[in-house]
Amino acid sequence: MIKISIQGARGSFHDIVARKKFPGDSEIIESETFKQVFEDVHKGVTDYGVVAIENSVYGSFLENYDFLLKYDARIVGEEYLRIVLNLIALPGTKIENITEVYTHPMAMNQSEDFLEKHPKMQRIESEDTAAAVRLIKGQELHTAAAIGSSLAAEIYGMKILAKDIETEKRNYTRFLIIARPDTPYDLDADKTSLVVRAKNIPGALYLVLKCFNDEGINLSKIESRPMVTGRVWEYYFYLDFEKGLNAPATQRALKELEKVTSMIKVLGTYRRDEKVEEQ
Repeated sequence: MIKISIQGARGSFHDIVARKKFPGDSEIIESETFKQVFEDVHKGVTDYGVVAIENSVYGSFLENYDFLLKYDARIVGEEYLRIVLNLIALPGTKIENITEVYTHPMAMNQSEDFLEKHPKMQRIESEDTAAAVRLIKGQELHTAAAIGSSLAAEIYGMKILAKDIETEKRNYTRFLIIARPDTPYDLDADKTSLVVRAKNIPGALYLVLKCFNDEGINLSKIESRPMVTGRVWEYYFYLDFEKGLNAPATQRALKELEKVTSMIKVLGTYRRDEKVEEQ
């Protein structure tokens, strides 16, 4: 049986991704923090982990970039998921009777317009959207509601009082599927993630990007993170590009990249998920 560690409780958006990616015989392991997910995979407690890496509205989950390097995790897949938020309560509860609303701080912010229309709802932060639903169910809070997924409402036998309450409807999160570093590469991969440390020379970042531009490789993401153990104001650069690791163009780009960097580490090569189309 495959074991997958997720951040959050059953019914969280991480759970939705895990169920989609591993629909067969699998076991979901709940973890309170992203760090715990990485540790579960690193120690072999689970086979895979699911972690959010960026949101289309609020940007990157920066700590997870650091954990990718710290725990030597290998990226083996990705998933773009539209984040649909719902107001969830115990069956029989009416929306006009709600005096408290529980959810994760990010979900709270993403529901700002809806909450402004219901000023009597006191906002109470929780560590996870699904955990908030489970709390209300477990404590039978008849004047409270949670903001979470429809899956959470289904799992805990709750009622959706209001659907799609997120302010920005084009709200997507990109999730990574991580595994141990000895996990085989996908031979049909068409996307690669790596981290580099540029040499301390003028135009270093330009030279790094030029290696990919010269080969016609599209960079889909660039993120910089400070080197905690290095000198002040030195950075790692995390790069995602739309080409498999074994593609000839990638190999040529990496060869040139060696000339302008002092460190290159491949984080993973995998099949890219379909991006959200611009409208």
